[in-house]
Amino acid sequence: MRESGFSRRIYSVALHVLIALIVVSSISWVSVASGTSDGASEPIKNAILISWDGVQRDHLRELLDAGQLPNLKALIAEGTIVEIDVTHKTDTKAGHAQMLTGYGPEVTGVHSNSVYQPIPKGYTIFERLEDAFGKDNIATIMITGKGGNLGSKGPTSEEPLIAELLWKQLEKKGVSRDQVLERLKKVFGDDKVGRAIISIMTEAPSKVLKKLSSGFPKSPEGMKVKRRLAMQSHQGEPFYNAKPAIDLFQGDKARPADEVGKLALDSLDQYGKGRFFAFFHFSDPDHAGHKYGENSREYSDAIVAADKWLGRIVEKLKELGVYEETRIYVTSDHGFDEGKTTHSMAPYVFLATNDPAIERRGDQRDIAPTILTRMGIDISKANPPLLGRLLTDPEKPW
Repeated sequence: MRESGFSRRIYSVALHVLIALIVVSSISWVSVASGTSDGASEPIKNAILISWDGVQRDHLRELLDAGQLPNLKALIAEGTIVEIDVTHKTDTKAGHAQMLTGYGPEVTGVHSNSVYQPIPKGYTIFERLEDAFGKDNIATIMITGKGGNLGSKGPTSEEPLIAELLWKQLEKKGVSRDQVLERLKKVFGDDKVGRAIISIMTEAPSKVLKKLSSGFPKSPEGMKVKRRLAMQSHQGEPFYNAKPAIDLFQGDKARPADEVGKLALDSLDQYGKGRFFAFFHFSDPDHAGHKYGENSREYSDAIVAADKWLGRIVEKLKELGVYEETRIYVTSDHGFDEGKTTHSMAPYVFLATNDPAIERRGDQRDIAPTILTRMGIDISKANPPLLGRLLTDPEKPW
């Protein structure tokens, strides 16, 4: 009997210890999940990622200092602005593929505007959020100001791609269509030139390369076209696999800022009352930079126009009563070459936000995992692993 009573006492003590451990453990878990008292570490409900295409970091600084971007300045006052660097080809396809996945070209297959493939299924921020919360529990939105570079068109036959690439590259190098016709005549003969053109435009790449080799022997134009043809993927545009998972996709079309902005406001009217993630892309700065140059008034005006739409988006969120539970992140896919109409070596961009949890500068691949984590997603389970560092992590001491 003594042993039985002793055993019961041991069991009772053990049970109380177990209960105490469970309670302590539960309190600890709730504390971590709910974050600090200032709310900076609490998971956020909604997020909007805005891309101002082709905005150079130093030019943005100049406009901010001159007081020309009041809405971005107000956003920063609630959060911060940090420097972001691009460590791949500085163009639209590569920049947005990494921005919206957290993976570099070696994973996405999107190396540049000319060398690309559809991003593998499940890798984009849209798909990860849909998988985590369930399609009925979050709305994902993608509205763009460009077509193909953020496009979703699927696999196409090689013929039109070859034709388009051939014409574009030769014309870019100053070779006119009349010159092309003359070269084709030499290759195929003077008669039935039209049939020859159709033939060279529709044959398999290997045959096209062979005829280009004889038609443009060792010329810079011919070599460039051959390299581009050899690298070009014909499997589809970057967001072909992601589009079916996105609740509202309005891409595949070039749109000015005013059209993108109005569509953005409409999408918030439609989905803003529930949990959502939205991506809004304003292409005007990039277009102005290519046409007029980075130091032009037109380039500045395009950035100012994007800032005005940022203000309209904030107003809409406040009107809907969801601004306080929404974090906005403004960034760019690439910068611009100083004073030029190109962005061949332009890796310096930024991230401006009303999110007080952002603490440090980083790489473009850090943006997606940071937003996913801020929305409560455990990115440690991502496959393949997301290698970016969270922008909410403090800088590591030496």
